[in-house]
Amino acid sequence: MTRRKCSRLCLEGRSPKVRRSSTHNKVPTPLLEMRKCLGQLKRMVPTIEQHQKINQLELLQHVINYIQDLEVTLEYPASILHSVSPCRDTADNGHAVQT
Repeated sequence: MTRRKCSRLCLEGRSPKVRRSSTHNKVPTPLLEMRKCLGQLKRMVPTIEQHQKINQLELLQHVINYIQDLEVTLEYPASILHSVSPCRDTADNGHAVQT
């Protein structure tokens, strides 16, 4: 708004309209809550490094994959344990250590 227009409005007894954008001043609560929840999800999934920048869709895909991996682990715990190679002791020339 120009000075001339502002002065004219003031002389006429009207105040100039000031536009205020509430979106720039404050983040709406639902959006803030969503960001907090997404941050918590990111911290809970071990396949994501904390300093790694990923978008929301990538985060959700990581979460889905992690949950599916957990489901498989719960469904077939014995097969997963047997698929892991036994511990090896380097002092024992690489032979499996019995526990």
